Parts: sequence; structure tokens; C-alpha cells
Amino acid sequence: MGSMKRRAYLRTVSLAVPGFLLTGWAPARPSVRAIHLVIHDGADGADAESLRAGVDMGLDEVAQNARLLDVPLFVQRAGEDTRVVPCSDHAVHLVAVTEDDRHPADGATPCGPRIYTSPLREWRPDAWSVASPLPSLRRPQEIRLDWHPTLDTPAAAQLNGRFLRRTGRPMDAAAWRGWMAAKVAFEVALRFEAGEDDLLALQFDGHKGQPLRFSEDGHLVQPTCRMVGGRAALAAPVDHDLLMDAD
Repeated sequence: MGSMKRRAYLRTVSLAVPGFLLTGWAPARPSVRAIHLVIHDGADGADAESLRAGVDMGLDEVAQNARLLDVPLFVQRAGEDTRVVPCSDHAVHLVAVTEDDRHPADGATPCGPRIYTSPLREWRPDAWSVASPLPSLRRPQEIRLDWHPTLDTPAAAQLNGRFLRRTGRPMDAAAWRGWMAAKVAFEVALRFEAGEDDLLALQFDGHKGQPLRFSEDGHLVQPTCRMVGGRAALAAPVDHDLLMDAD
């Protein structure tokens, strides 16, 4: 296990690839094995197209990262029969859904982490969501978007521009969740191979001006968007764990 925890820190290389591990972290080359991502596409409804477009852009960007790191990356798309998908501790599952529907990957078969694009309705082991949690019944006024195409901070504008050039459409919250889920799934898999298996200790860059982290309820603690004069501004993140305790 000692050799798996060896790591190197990248500096200038992160500036060369959009969306590259902006935390500056990467495992030392001798410690890296092949990374397996399994994509479960269950998106439907009005946000499905945006969600898929975000996932696809995220997968293209992490593929660039893998090539730059010389890390073998295997991406498998699960069919309707999820029994053909290898469920193992070495695979990270990206579950692209607009609503939490207890995807079959959450069955009794042991699996690696699952990164959801929708809020989780309840906590369960190895399920993590890049979305903000569902609004509290006590605080319905606190509903805010995870992303909006009018965000104009330097990092947000860069991401919005990449998505617009690629798809011809603005990046909405569903597209951001898809992109973020692909990024998180890759980084989780990469860090797991280096012996860092505590997701609560990890931080991620979501182009929101500060590192994002998972809370104990399985959701990202992250700034959200509130509309001011027709444009989005980032509001301070809410500690979801404290809200759960209050409820």
C-alpha cells in the first residue's frame, strides 16, 4: 500500500488542458493502474439533452487528462442489462439521471463509488451526488441553481465558453452537473488507485471560485446561484450537514 500512496504535484501542466486537475494533484506514475469508469445513462425529461452533453464534454476532458498523465482509461457505457457491467471496487460508476431513482447499480452486488448527477433522496453507502440536496421542507425559499450560463467569474466564463462552442447551447445546471460528475468520477478513481479512499477528505474544482467537498449526506458543499438583476451571482455554500441536524 505504501507505493500506492506515492504522489507527485503538477504545476504548469494544469494550465495546458481545460478542466485539468486544478488542485495540482496527480499520483506518481509507478502507482497508477488502469482506471475504469462505468456510465449509466438514465436521463429523461426536459434536462436530459443538457445532462448528456455535459457528461460527454466531461468525459472528453478527462480523457485528455488521462493521456497527459499516461494513465490507461477505460469508459464503459452500461446497457439496460446492468448485469453485464463489472461491479467491482476498481470501477467508479457515473449515474446520469435527472432524478434519483435508486439505479440498479445500487443493488446488492458490491460496487465502487457511484457519482450521481441528481440530488439523493436518502443517504446510502457509496452513493455521492454532485448536485445540491433536495430543499428542506422548512426552507423552501432556499432553492437555488447549481449553475447558470450568466455566471461571469473568470473560471465560470471559461467553462461556459467551452460548452457553448462545443454544443451551441448555454451551459445550464443539468449540463454543469454532467460535466462535474465526469470530472469527479475520474479524480475519485485516480485517487483511489493512490490509496486515498476517503471521499470526505477530497476536494474538487467546479469552476466556482473555491474547492468543493462532499458532506456526510453525500452531496457537494458548493456555492449556488441566485439571480440578481437578470444575472447569476454565486451565493456562499450552505453546510448541508448542519441543515440535516436541524431537521
